Parts: sequence; C-alpha cells; structure tokens
Amino acid sequence: MYPRGLNDDHETAVRAAASAFRAGLERGGLRMVSLAEFPKGSCGDACELLGQFLADSGLGDWQYRSGKRDEPFHTHAWLEQDGLILDITADQFPDIDEPVILTRDSGWHAQFQLMGGGHVANLGRFDGHDHVGDAQWTYAELVRRATEPPAA
Repeated sequence: MYPRGLNDDHETAVRAAASAFRAGLERGGLRMVSLAEFPKGSCGDACELLGQFLADSGLGDWQYRSGKRDEPFHTHAWLEQDGLILDITADQFPDIDEPVILTRDSGWHAQFQLMGGGHVANLGRFDGHDHVGDAQWTYAELVRRATEPPAA
C-alpha cells in the first residue's frame, strides 16, 4: 500500500496516463485488428498495451485480470495493482458510461468469474504471436499519441 499522500498522487498520475492512452486508442488507425472497434472487443490487448505504458511511465507493474459471466455471456479484462482497479474498456457494456474507471470498489468487476491467476500486463505477452510486429508498431504509436504535446 502507498502512504495516503503518495497514493493520491499515484492515482492522479495513473488516471492521467490511462486517459491519455485511451484518447490515443480512440483516434483509431492502428494496426491491431482487435482494436478496430475500440472499446468493443478490445479489452485484452488494450490491457496488455496499457500495462506496458504504465510501467514505462514509472507507475509500476499492473496485473492483467480477466473474467467471464454467463447471463448474458461476456468476457472482460482489466488491470489491478494493490487493490486498485483500472479499466479503460468497461464502457463497451451498456451499464457503464465512464471511459476510464479507476477505483478500489470491485463491485462491478465482481460479476465476472476470474479466469486464471493473471500476469503482469506488458508488451511481452505478444512475443511469439504472428501479430507481434503489429503490436509493437501499435504500442509505439500509442506512446507517441499519449505523450505528444497538445496542439497549439
């Protein structure tokens, strides 16, 4: 756990980084097919890319979590760190309007039965896949978009 003041600063920095990263995803035009209809159907790959971005931004490692629910059937993925939940694709579901969820309340995510134990979300998860080049290009482009100075 972070001390209270550091925690607030950390959460502020995480929200800012995640919001900038999501804004880059929303612009489209990326090589990864899974991101073509962002946020719909994009949660898994978006989490891996965002996890790498957060680590590269000095915001620590984030655990990839995924789950499923049966009625209606859906799968979903999000990130967690020390009890903090970060989700930039939950608004693909009709009951969520927030583009970036950063919370310690697991109520909404608890509807998904966890699948597996999770892992550290990062770009390395694409190694050995036939779309590793697209993932690397997409990550570099998203970093550029998320860190470019605002237009004057």
